[in-house]
Amino acid sequence: MPVDKQEIKKENGEILRLFWPVLIENALAVTIGMVSAMMVSGVGDFAVSGVSLVDTFNFVVISAFQAIAVGATVIVAQKIGAKKTSDAGETAYQSIVFCVILATLLGAATFFGNRHILNFLYGAAAANVLDAGETYFRFSSISYPFLGLFAACNGIMRAGGNTRTPMIVSAVANIVNISIAFVLILLGYGVLGVSIAMLVARVMSGLFSFFMLRKGTRGVVLPGGKPRLTAEILNPVLRVGIPSGIDSMFFTGARVMMTVFMSSMGTSAIHAHAIGNSLSGFIFLPGNAFAVISVTLVGQAFGAGLFQKIRRLMKKMIFFSSVSLTVMVILLLLLLDPLMSLYSPSVETAATVRTLILTFSILAPFMWSFAFCVPAMLRACGDAKATMYISVCSLLALRVLGSWFFGIYLDMGVLGVWMGMYADWIGRGISFSIRAFTNAWKKNMGATPGASPGAKIE
Repeated sequence: MPVDKQEIKKENGEILRLFWPVLIENALAVTIGMVSAMMVSGVGDFAVSGVSLVDTFNFVVISAFQAIAVGATVIVAQKIGAKKTSDAGETAYQSIVFCVILATLLGAATFFGNRHILNFLYGAAAANVLDAGETYFRFSSISYPFLGLFAACNGIMRAGGNTRTPMIVSAVANIVNISIAFVLILLGYGVLGVSIAMLVARVMSGLFSFFMLRKGTRGVVLPGGKPRLTAEILNPVLRVGIPSGIDSMFFTGARVMMTVFMSSMGTSAIHAHAIGNSLSGFIFLPGNAFAVISVTLVGQAFGAGLFQKIRRLMKKMIFFSSVSLTVMVILLLLLLDPLMSLYSPSVETAATVRTLILTFSILAPFMWSFAFCVPAMLRACGDAKATMYISVCSLLALRVLGSWFFGIYLDMGVLGVWMGMYADWIGRGISFSIRAFTNAWKKNMGATPGASPGAKIE
């Protein structure tokens, strides 16, 4: 059935309306992350390495409660598409409560066990690197409940089509973070100053985002009353959230294994990896933004039973993401040397970073969108379990084993570790594309709790 041009124009306008705030939010986060890394670099390579190691492990823990936020985003978007406003509000409310409880428990566990975790994973690292990591880890653990609150609230606001408020919250939090860190580092607090700044910013962002959501957002009105948890409401969230969480934990666990492989390669290798990650974050800005908004758009279309629209959105998101990534790769390559110099790397570290970014830039525009944007849209269609299986198999067989094979066995160092990552991109990208464009996810339409059982399937 031909699509009305007016409808296409409206759809493109909605994509742009949602896209720009998310892009700005992501750009601020990456920029602040780079500035933070530069400031910590002034303290010493050991400080950058310690914070980098902890952040990599942090992603594993954080992914557990952020998975609830992912599940809530998908189900709330589907319920909004199905015109179930009351159900959307109740799902949002209970998801927030559950997410904060889980984050608090994880925060307590990592707060008291952080040094044991660091010694177990990174025992080969220098003592001053582990000491810096321990300080940063303690403050990270305290921040988990507020980070969980922030993730859940922002995901729910985006599910309703409100990407502007999360952008404002993130912008304010990032400015607070960098301002406090700058002052405390000047005063000689080093890693402790960075840790305090991070905690203050996360506390503020969590409380602020909840306050804004409480005021009301598109399609989502939180109910009143005491905090409550019911299986009927949470089960659909968990059916998406648990597979997404397992996927995310394996993904981040694979990244931890990469850092474990590198921890024995010396501080220069760890530093090069940290700088490479920070710089390459710019390339992902538009792609990540399209992946985020695709959950809202595809989820709402899925809830309404609009099959043809979902197919159209999938193709559009892949195209827009790939084109924008190509532009970002070109910009980064043009600015690589001046940007890299801001980190004050050693000659050896700078040479390694240059090699990492050049090889990275060859594959990113062609494979990243298929590897990461497509699974986001599959989850929005309730296809979280199959997405998890594909991701986990690719991570174990290609990223982890590949990183070990190239980096350790063939002694290619940090470049070999990154080659394992490239292999994972290719494997998961091909697998997700087959699943998406053979319409394997369509069987979920009408059977997913978030969708409207009476919706017309196109």
